Amino acid sequence: MFMHTFLISFCRSTKHSSGCIYNPEQLCCAADFTLAELKTLRAKQRWDFRDKSHNGVSPIITFEEFIDIALNAKRVVGIYPEMKNPVFMNKHVRWADGKKYEDKFIATLKKYGYGGRYMSPAWRARPVFVQSFAPTSLVRAASLTDSPLVFLVDDVTVRTEDTNQSYDEITSGEYLDYMKKYVVGIGPWKDTVVPPTKDNRLATPTDLVAMAHARGLQVHPYTYRNENKFLHFNFRQDPYAEYDYWISDVGVDGLFTDFPASLRRFQEWTAKKKH
Repeated sequence: MFMHTFLISFCRSTKHSSGCIYNPEQLCCAADFTLAELKTLRAKQRWDFRDKSHNGVSPIITFEEFIDIALNAKRVVGIYPEMKNPVFMNKHVRWADGKKYEDKFIATLKKYGYGGRYMSPAWRARPVFVQSFAPTSLVRAASLTDSPLVFLVDDVTVRTEDTNQSYDEITSGEYLDYMKKYVVGIGPWKDTVVPPTKDNRLATPTDLVAMAHARGLQVHPYTYRNENKFLHFNFRQDPYAEYDYWISDVGVDGLFTDFPASLRRFQEWTAKKKH
């Protein structure tokens, strides 16, 4: 299944008799269902303030179907899949060949020709970054592929799911020195890079970007959204101003956005200004 979350809500309305591993009262994990069962479901918008006209239209797609969309585009389209919840998956899912979740994930990428170091000819032909919040999962993946890996960093209150480390531990210089042997970058929650104040303005940036860059690591923060409720007052409700601040002032190397068309237009607009 290729979705941001591995949980499915309102699972009690589906015809499934084995019970839910994760939460029998409210939520189910995708691993509780067969592919045929998952294919009977349709996606819906999770937030009330966004367009719901597509609710109930699109089926859940598999990882391979997602890759197929990228490979059959009329131009080169990169992908940035996440190894989601590997600790949970490796605990509750058993493959007949004894492989782990990370092995299957990387094998699927290789099946479709993904591989090669960052910016190599092979990588440029089929660009991919593989991301995960679990450092041990990334270390395992690094032994399986030379594709670029990115270490995701959660909020300051969230510990790593596999090693139970704090935010301060995994963003220390010592730990970044360790992780740079396996990854090409980090993907931090943006409010940990530039913390917001209580009145919804930006405080002084932390040194996380500088620390990463000093070790040759890229920084790809997440998640940028156009709605006013997600824009700090510094940007006067202008998502272009937010993109400009993070790219030009903070100096990030990439970013995750829910509105890729807006980011693309911003890039085209700024490219014209440079000429």
